[in-house]
Amino acid sequence: MLEAILDGELPTTVFKRLIKADPSIGNIHIGEMVSNEFVELDSLAQQLVWHWKGPGKNHELSDESLDAELLTMLKEAGYFQNSENIL
Repeated sequence: MLEAILDGELPTTVFKRLIKADPSIGNIHIGEMVSNEFVELDSLAQQLVWHWKGPGKNHELSDESLDAELLTMLKEAGYFQNSENIL
């Protein structure tokens, strides 16, 4: 997951691909994956993923909002310092 997001894919695109590959993966598990892979992020990132609407939900945080928030947090944490693919 880490490489795909740092290579320029939107976080929600990566998350949806994970869910498509394994429908049993929920927001809580994805949030844990984000925390494990992006250790420099604030715990708020995990909470944002928990509140993401995701597939099958019709309320909560939109794809666009989650992508914007997570990308901002990743930039602030220094994950994009050497990347040319910043969105």
